[in-house]
Amino acid sequence: MGRQAPRILMPGELESRRSFLKKGLLGAALLAAGGGAWLGTRRTHPDPALKGPFLVFSEAEATVILAVADRLVPPRPGFPRPLEVGVPRKVDAIAAMAHPAVQHELRQLIGLFESPFTGLFLDGLPGTFSGASPEAQDQRLHDWATSRIAVRRTGFRAMKKLVYAAYYSSPETYAAVGYPGPPIGGRSR
Repeated sequence: MGRQAPRILMPGELESRRSFLKKGLLGAALLAAGGGAWLGTRRTHPDPALKGPFLVFSEAEATVILAVADRLVPPRPGFPRPLEVGVPRKVDAIAAMAHPAVQHELRQLIGLFESPFTGLFLDGLPGTFSGASPEAQDQRLHDWATSRIAVRRTGFRAMKKLVYAAYYSSPETYAAVGYPGPPIGGRSR
């Protein structure tokens, strides 16, 4: 028979790490079950300015896109707001050109950004993204951008690129960035 390894406790530790982990996992499961009911009631409240129809996204998903865009494109003098240039509709139009599998992945990504479960368990911020304070939204975006989980970093970059493409391709933003607009008939304006 083999000898059992001696238990070595860290200074100040009253029980083994394995025992602590078992209790910690059980506690986390109980909290998740109890808190899950509350988190499960958290829903996206569609922005009244975003009436459908959309080609790919629901009104609730368009609301999340707008909330992300409002944080990625902060208010600045001379720059229109994302809603004014129709960022959610333009992101929807971009998504409509993609393969259905990509559309499905984009909808999943938006769902993860909005998810109160993702917010709580990965960022410590319960509640939906669109319903959070601007500071909490900024923190969640920062957490996605700097996450150790590659899928989150990649998802953040994808969302950022979609929002920026939709925003800065809008003629209403040209003057703000000093762009004269695309050449007409092969010549610049």
